[in-house]
Amino acid sequence: MHPFLQNRFVRFTGIGLLVLLVIFFVLIFLNSFFAVSTGLSNTTIDNYSYGLSAPMVSNGVGGGQMERSMVAADSEFYAPSPMPMPDVSFTPDLEKYETSRYDITARTKQFDELCSAVKNLKSSTDIHFKQINESLNNCQATFYVAESKTESVLSTFSAFRGVEVNRNTESVTRHRAQLQSQTDILRQQLSSVESSLSKVETQFDEIAEFSRTQKDASTLAQAIREKLNMVDSLTQRKINLTNQLNNLYQQSAELEERIDVVEFYVSVYRSYPIYLNKESQKWEKAWEGLKETYTDTLIGLTAFFGIFILWVLRIAVYLLVVIVVVRGIWKVVKLVWKV
Repeated sequence: MHPFLQNRFVRFTGIGLLVLLVIFFVLIFLNSFFAVSTGLSNTTIDNYSYGLSAPMVSNGVGGGQMERSMVAADSEFYAPSPMPMPDVSFTPDLEKYETSRYDITARTKQFDELCSAVKNLKSSTDIHFKQINESLNNCQATFYVAESKTESVLSTFSAFRGVEVNRNTESVTRHRAQLQSQTDILRQQLSSVESSLSKVETQFDEIAEFSRTQKDASTLAQAIREKLNMVDSLTQRKINLTNQLNNLYQQSAELEERIDVVEFYVSVYRSYPIYLNKESQKWEKAWEGLKETYTDTLIGLTAFFGIFILWVLRIAVYLLVVIVVVRGIWKVVKLVWKV
């Protein structure tokens, strides 16, 4: 064996570098193995949600416990309502004016029949649909019906299994009184503005008559400018008040219509969702995983391996310097000891 290789420091350094190299390849292998395992596990059917995950509903007729995850996600389909924000203050005769809403949700094997029943309701002249959406695994609808026709609509849904019906009734007595109060105030303000505007227009004639008798053009011009500014201000104020009144009239009309009308929100999901092109998508995911693993492997064998070599070189230089320094110190110590 070459004398250089017989040096124990050189042998220790070589063994250390070999151990680091083995650890590097073991880490690459483990990383690739776990990456492949994770990629293949994502191809199972449980992850093919397609945005159609359904709430879990018990198979009891007319009820059961339910996870309302999709109902919250589909809140953009809820009909806008003139109902107020919840008010904790008390008002006499709270139950005099109320609005009601039914939330009907289901996850059923009778998906096609139940969705057909919802669509058949659209043909009734007593039921007014706001929207209806249907897809492969779910259908949703929002419609309104008179309070007297509520039971007939509910009987349509109670004929199917896995249907849950929730009713929410809310008092709008206070909100109705607030709308009426605001309307009265705006009417008074509008009447005052119209009266002031009429007076300003009358004053125009007085100013014109005064200027003709006094023959003062500058005074007339100044007075006209002031009155025009006042007219513009009053006219703008009148327009704003009129717009606010129209808005309140619209809210009041919608509220009056909703008092005797019940809103229905229906959301139906297929018990066992159907996924199109399931096998082809699994193959696509597998090929994508293969491409990613191939790319990661090339990067690991080139760029990462180069980084590893540079780190090994740096460590080797550090070790070599340490060995030289230690040997030098050892020789100095032995010389001192001999002396």
